[in-house]
Amino acid sequence: MDCASAVEPIKVRFYRDQKVGEALGYMVENHQELVPVMARDGTFAGMLSSDHLMRHILPHTLSTLGSGVRRAAMAGASFLDESAEEMQERLEELCARNLGDLLDFDVQALTADTPLVDALMLIKAKQSIVPVVDKKKNLLGLISFFSVLRVLRHAQDADARP
Repeated sequence: MDCASAVEPIKVRFYRDQKVGEALGYMVENHQELVPVMARDGTFAGMLSSDHLMRHILPHTLSTLGSGVRRAAMAGASFLDESAEEMQERLEELCARNLGDLLDFDVQALTADTPLVDALMLIKAKQSIVPVVDKKKNLLGLISFFSVLRVLRHAQDADARP
């Protein structure tokens, strides 16, 4: 099996020049922690992640710490006495920025003819969504653990038919 067998089409397209608020609304409504972002020519630009967005909503004191230090500091962060208004202000600033400013580029994309096991290995390594691109880097769709399960279930059902 190759990646083409498990790729799911992109339901809603987001572009680098769109505002974060547009994508964030979609992410909240659909419980999506990651959304792919494209350039206007259709090429894959990167992923917008809730983890990356969260760093911009946290108090500046915590968001500037390294990830290891941040985890330790989070347990005792209540001393910062952060108000909802302060967090809301940072969220509004974040929503006004362009998606291209906040993309996670540390995402590996695969081509449709890549063996599906390669996508599974990326998913296992905690890249929960694997973008699938063509040779020109145009985004074709996404693979997730659930899209792989759908393909396997479909293949199992087809094998069980007489």
